[in-house]
Amino acid sequence: DSINGYIFKAHILSQLDRLEEALDNYKNAYIINPEHPLLLGYIVHTKSKGCNWKDFQKDIETIKLNLENEKKVSIPFTALTIFDSPHFQKKASEIWVKQFGVNHRKLNNFIKNKKKIRIAYFSADFRDHAVGNTIIGMLESHDKSKFEIYGFYFGESVNEKDLIHKKIVNTFDKFINIKSMTDSEIADLSLELNIDIAVDLTTHTGTESRFGIFTQRCAPIQLNFLGYPGTSGSKSIDYIIADKTVIPKNNQKFYSEKIVYMPNSYHPIESIKKISEKKFSRKELNLPEEKFIFCCFNSHQKITPSIFNIWINLLKKNSNSVLWLREFNKYSSKNIKLEASKKGLDEKRIIFAKRLPLHEHLSRIKNADLFLDTFPYTAHSTCSDVLRIGLPVLTCIGESFTSRVSASFLNTMMLPELITTSYEEYEKLANKIANNKNYLTNLKNKILENKSKSSLYDIKLFTKNLEKAYFLMFEKYIKGEENNNIEI
Repeated sequence: DSINGYIFKAHILSQLDRLEEALDNYKNAYIINPEHPLLLGYIVHTKSKGCNWKDFQKDIETIKLNLENEKKVSIPFTALTIFDSPHFQKKASEIWVKQFGVNHRKLNNFIKNKKKIRIAYFSADFRDHAVGNTIIGMLESHDKSKFEIYGFYFGESVNEKDLIHKKIVNTFDKFINIKSMTDSEIADLSLELNIDIAVDLTTHTGTESRFGIFTQRCAPIQLNFLGYPGTSGSKSIDYIIADKTVIPKNNQKFYSEKIVYMPNSYHPIESIKKISEKKFSRKELNLPEEKFIFCCFNSHQKITPSIFNIWINLLKKNSNSVLWLREFNKYSSKNIKLEASKKGLDEKRIIFAKRLPLHEHLSRIKNADLFLDTFPYTAHSTCSDVLRIGLPVLTCIGESFTSRVSASFLNTMMLPELITTSYEEYEKLANKIANNKNYLTNLKNKILENKSKSSLYDIKLFTKNLEKAYFLMFEKYIKGEENNNIEI
């Protein structure tokens, strides 16, 4: 009868990727008390990771109802994956941050005539991780004559072979492992170091987030950037880095932060990425030689029943095609095949790709024909990787930040024709691409041509624009001006 016993056992099993056992334990806890904080969110999150969609829509509706009633029913990140609703995403964040209380900390006197502005990046992901890989070029491009850059790391112990971690550490003027410190101690240290701008690269993402550091006020100016594609829901965070695609003007009311509008995409992307010279044949990848290859390499928790139904329709209408997915865990692969069979599709037409080092993965995906994006949580780094090698990405744009990231990249690449606004339009365009070789060839040629013209892969330009934003925030603060939206 120990509800916490079941919940914490489930947490551990989930981290070990033993998802079915984790789900059983969450359900045992749910039988004891279905009103227990966050419990239904854990159940839905675990189901999503395993593509177990039984009662999925019913669970989502229950979460919505609880959020409207101000109940702590889900961690904010789960809301990003299941709702295309900035309203419900903001609700989940606002309810979550109540646990941190109100800050009464007095800030140090702000030094107005500094030679350099001190920027501190806080993250659990300064390692071989999506965020770690994404920010290296940006950190290396910072103008050290105008900025001092600090790294505050609170992630797991790093393997000595992790070259990404070593590379990131070397970009900072000072790198500090703060894992064992309390939030209050970290905030004190940040203020002692006279940090001017603190950048939260994690916010409400993952089990290692340390949002309490920011509710304690660790710097006069605090930002939500990159790691969490949504609002923090907290008055502690002054700004969120975005662009006009991910946060259109009519959605500003759903963000507790003021918006910093970058001129192109909000997302830093490396100018050059290592791609293996190894040429993979379809045969060695277990792909049919002459068939059309639909693919999606997003994590399986982003696949929803609605988008999967469209993929099944596409495979049925295009008998000379297969769907190529990344393998993430044995449960999701099994359940995806099971769902396909239930819908009358031969499960052998869904092929799973084993994990490979990123530079080899980038080479093998050249064997695909069209990338089908997920919804409402679209591709992020995966989208930029796929466009980099010249493969079209078909996306459906929604209302939430997460449902607009691929569209942000496609707009920056001058490829608006690959952005659809409904499931019907998405399916129709996928069919057109699969059945019109000339159209597909022209799309691929346009992607490669636009890549050299577009600013999407210009990390130095991105960093200069971000630094302009930092200067404007800094000036506003020392002049005592109120925070407002910034457009670069």
